[in-house]
Amino acid sequence: MKYLVLFLIIISCGTSQAKTIEIQSFIFPPYIMLNAQGRAEGIIIDLIDQSFAKLGVDADYQLSNWARAYAKVKTHQSQGLIPTMRTTDREQFFYYPDTAFLFLDQHLIATSSWSENSFSGDFSELDAYRIGKVRNVRISPSFDAALADKVFDVDKHNSVEGLVKSLLLGRLDMIATDSRQALLVATQEGKPHSLKLLKPALGQVPVYLAFSKEQVDEKFVEQFDQQLKQLLEQGALAQLEAKYLQ
Repeated sequence: MKYLVLFLIIISCGTSQAKTIEIQSFIFPPYIMLNAQGRAEGIIIDLIDQSFAKLGVDADYQLSNWARAYAKVKTHQSQGLIPTMRTTDREQFFYYPDTAFLFLDQHLIATSSWSENSFSGDFSELDAYRIGKVRNVRISPSFDAALADKVFDVDKHNSVEGLVKSLLLGRLDMIATDSRQALLVATQEGKPHSLKLLKPALGQVPVYLAFSKEQVDEKFVEQFDQQLKQLLEQGALAQLEAKYLQ
């Protein structure tokens, strides 16, 4: 309790005094990564750092795995959690800013030589192709339902990296995954223009920074939201996509 009181006192003193918020996360390229110096970087990391800088706040990133990261913040042992979806059950533990960092764009992705640029939405068409996805990852309600009903079948991979490499090697015709992650892998493989995103997206998932209700004052969350919203309105996301994906 004394740590909570101290943190709230610091927050109430204004944004000019330096302070640190511990944020739990896991490796999630290109959103959350470690650079050669062992420091956290990535699209979401940069958005937080730029927003916090306006408030005189430092972020201390602790990277482990999703289960550990979620548990640490849910039990109020740490102040923030990234990336997370906003759900009714989680709102009893966390404050969420109104503004999401971005939307995870789940797409059907083929190689650049693929003749079509779009997907009709008729999942029965996919039964004629070799489709890949990451094991245990949800794509969209309609895609997942069609897969459960065995309208088509998929090859399951353990990572986006393996998924993209199989596509580039011609072992798959299409993959279903987050577009930015796939583009990063293709760039790392030296083939930045080798993928084609079939439109429209299968689904879009907003992701947030969640704050522990017992560790962070709600007024600070509102201040963070204002700074993040302003950054995004100024085009920060496009700039960071160019930085990490090209």
